[in-house]
Amino acid sequence: MNKYPNIKVFRVQNNYKQEFVADILGVSQPEYSKIENGTRRIDAFMITELCKLYDVKMEDLLKRDYPGMTHAMAGEPVMVGGGYGQTVNHELLSKLIDNYTVLIENYMKQQQTTERIINRLFEQQRA
Repeated sequence: MNKYPNIKVFRVQNNYKQEFVADILGVSQPEYSKIENGTRRIDAFMITELCKLYDVKMEDLLKRDYPGMTHAMAGEPVMVGGGYGQTVNHELLSKLIDNYTVLIENYMKQQQTTERIINRLFEQQRA
């Protein structure tokens, strides 16, 4: 099951090749292919870069029912887990993804704040 189906949808909609997107993310094309098919995790940096590339919000990149997706119908149960036959209601899954998105955004803001503080301290020491 692809964890990040919109990543491929946005790439195809923008007529980008996997090699191009992989280069932007700083990974090889085979590694990027693993991201698209859900066998490799994606980190916050990559999510941020993809959002910039496609000019979309993080929740649009991560949610499962973006327009143009033909394989995930709204309201249809989605298989989760390691093939154990567990199902999750699509609405619940969307809420979980939204919560995950908020956590990533908060983490990114925290990292930016930390970076600004470090830069100020560095500048004060140089002065």
